[in-house]
Amino acid sequence: MDVSSSDVGYNVTDQKELYWAWALTPLPPPGSPAEVAFIRMRLIAPEAALRRAVVEFARLGVAMSTLAPAAPPLQDRLQVVLAGTAAQFERFMGEADPPVAAAVRTTLHATMASPPAVTLGRHQFHFASRVYVAGILNNTPDSFYDRGRYYGPQTALARADEMIREGADVIEVGGETAQEGDPVPAREEIERVAPLVAELVRRYDRPVAVDTYKPEVASAAIEAGAVLVNDISGAANPEMARVIATGHAGIVIMHLHGRPKQHYTDIDVPSMMDWVAAFLWRQSTEMIAAGVPRERILVDPGLNFGKHPSRDIELMRRLPELRSLGFPIFVATSRKDYIRDLLRLHPDDLLEGTAAAVAFAIAQGANILRVHDVQAMVRVARMMEYFCGHQDPSKRGRVAAQRETTKTTAQTRRAYREGR
Repeated sequence: MDVSSSDVGYNVTDQKELYWAWALTPLPPPGSPAEVAFIRMRLIAPEAALRRAVVEFARLGVAMSTLAPAAPPLQDRLQVVLAGTAAQFERFMGEADPPVAAAVRTTLHATMASPPAVTLGRHQFHFASRVYVAGILNNTPDSFYDRGRYYGPQTALARADEMIREGADVIEVGGETAQEGDPVPAREEIERVAPLVAELVRRYDRPVAVDTYKPEVASAAIEAGAVLVNDISGAANPEMARVIATGHAGIVIMHLHGRPKQHYTDIDVPSMMDWVAAFLWRQSTEMIAAGVPRERILVDPGLNFGKHPSRDIELMRRLPELRSLGFPIFVATSRKDYIRDLLRLHPDDLLEGTAAAVAFAIAQGANILRVHDVQAMVRVARMMEYFCGHQDPSKRGRVAAQRETTKTTAQTRRAYREGR
């Protein structure tokens, strides 16, 4: 299958779009010293600029590939892979053409820097020191997982109460299943989500998100208090940019080849990550050009949406590369079909597979996880924070020991008073 750049709207109209740098897995941990942080970076640029870049990079005595066509959907351009330390890239930027240097500098900074704190509404997200868990609250009669168990105001609120007790950092409200079928009319979807969002905001001091690709639904949810819009269409409707730009909420741009609620088919491209990366790069660039502050954008690789299980595994293995875009990484891997297909299990038996996928995503740099099984995945996330260095286990150990000692002493005193 020959995939042209026009299939996803990649018609180059801006000279800046001819220049693009993308860091390849493995990536150094954020904050690594520039002298030892080794990076492989794909550079896409006009041929003359690429050849000059190769000459300048060669003077530093580091490695590079030969020039070759870029991967779809950018196959009409040329690329070269450069490899060296961050310090060598810094020196290279001092000699390179300004557009090349700018592309490399942007990617190098995004790759090496820790995720910044992000403010959405009155809530602040500290992505450098915390992994956030978004609990899914489907106010729909046809959810693939809960099969309408939480459909209706009272049952939905009861589930929200439960998720708060289980430790959810974010509650994400949805009023339409992503499964193939007829879309829910926007008015009906608003009736499902807006009052629920308003009540959740009133009840809890937790950020509330809305899962919708319809600008009018997003606008109503934001007015009700939502601070994040999860748009599975990848912000396909230009009106969504206006809604986000004029409000206080952020947006999750998910990769989707096709349209929501339609049949999703796999794409015959040599590298799914290259395809996804180009899509997210283009969509986020357009959102910023439309007035959306870049600090209010998150990106999602779109696991399971029109992708063979091998594609999902590729995306998970190469997930750190999304750091090149400079946005927090949102991952929805909970009870996905690729886990079902690879483990050959019934959809109801995917808890352990999901836990493995969530843990791996966090190890690969995911910042927010969208999950169904809140309590179990919160525990996975909190434990992974120690493994990933977000939390200091020695400090937690002392606090926990002190708490346990205090608890045991209190129990002993109580038992003594009661004559036991």
